[in-house]
Amino acid sequence: MIAGQLRQGYYQASGTVLLRKEASRGGRSLLLFLRGFGPLWAGAPSAGGKNRFGGGAEPMVWGSFSLYQSPSRLYLQSVDVKEDFLQLRGSPAALACAARLYRLTADEAPSGCENDGLLRALWSAAVQLRAGALPAAVEFRYMWKLLAVMGTAPSLGYCAGCGEKLARGGLFTDEGILCGRCAAQAKGAHLSERELLALRAAASLPHDKFVEWASKCAGEEIFAANIKKLSSYFRNLL
Repeated sequence: MIAGQLRQGYYQASGTVLLRKEASRGGRSLLLFLRGFGPLWAGAPSAGGKNRFGGGAEPMVWGSFSLYQSPSRLYLQSVDVKEDFLQLRGSPAALACAARLYRLTADEAPSGCENDGLLRALWSAAVQLRAGALPAAVEFRYMWKLLAVMGTAPSLGYCAGCGEKLARGGLFTDEGILCGRCAAQAKGAHLSERELLALRAAASLPHDKFVEWASKCAGEEIFAANIKKLSSYFRNLL
């Protein structure tokens, strides 16, 4: 559901603050990503010119949000903060990665419907960063999962041209990863077998195994290069 479809009344849901915008007449507008609702905007009125919600209205905060749908707008009533991920401030790389993931979610996550799978993936990404996982690996993993939600993630296992299993790397193109045979006349960036195995691990390992693996892997350059390749898939959605 989206705010405009909500009946007038009170609601409560868990989730996180994706974005904050200062309102011209005081208060704030918050883009919340809530379980059962997906991303939606809510007003956060000030009290006496001050933020009445404290840190509960800051991006990356997770908690239980109480809301009221008026005849014209959705308003935040209160926040019970469960996790603020302040530990990420101790790692500039992890904090910057989390900020990019939040901005990407705000820009790209489909609105107008619940998206609990992606909400869980965003929570997992924050936990992985806090646990010391390589930020570039976390970023690639989350971007791939976001694209998967939209049905546009490139397969990391099969050729986008002929459907054969990718066994020795391939060519990363805007249409997907091509095997050596299909890549003959195509343009793209070559993926070695080592790179492809690393990308598969990042995208498909269960949460706990991924944290263990990504806390020890040293392939930052692999993920940084392929994050750029995945970015083109979001531009293709425009």
